[in-house]
Amino acid sequence: MQVKAKVMGMKSLLGLTVIFSGLLTLSSIGQECNNFHKRKCYGSNNPYMSYNTQSKSGMFVLGHTSDLVFVAHSGQDYRVSLCQDKKVEEPLKFQVVDSRSDEVLFDNQDAALDVPPVEGEEEEMGLPQFFEFSADATKKIIIRITAPGPPPEEGEGKKGKKEEPDPDDIFCVGILLENMPSPKLGF
Repeated sequence: MQVKAKVMGMKSLLGLTVIFSGLLTLSSIGQECNNFHKRKCYGSNNPYMSYNTQSKSGMFVLGHTSDLVFVAHSGQDYRVSLCQDKKVEEPLKFQVVDSRSDEVLFDNQDAALDVPPVEGEEEEMGLPQFFEFSADATKKIIIRITAPGPPPEEGEGKKGKKEEPDPDDIFCVGILLENMPSPKLGF
């Protein structure tokens, strides 16, 4: 009986060790993603554009979709720039959506189709990773980002527990928001 209890105790200890090591791996990746947008995203060359504190960074899994909601204020020009870990070669897909009307203001997949191919270059161009717009009224804007790759599998693993994502499929994504007062046009 005592031997069986010790074996059960060792299995429990081993299980806890595996769980904690998985959590530590995710935690360390999460730490790397803090302020990723400040370190890795390229902003506008316009000297009047300034950093917007609604900018964010986060961990993504291949195929994952996530929304960032921010407030765009009337009379301001905005630039939304995306960046990602270099270990993922395919570009991010993103849409800019008006949260009130659900109107898609920008879709980088559609924008890539609008660019005519240049002779002598590969036909498949990268997707644009930024968008600029002027806010004519204060409104909530949704930036919907989809990481490249197949969507993560839903479901549960052994014994009804959710499966942890493969650490090789986890990477950082940053959204750098910049804004400036809209220039006055005319007299």
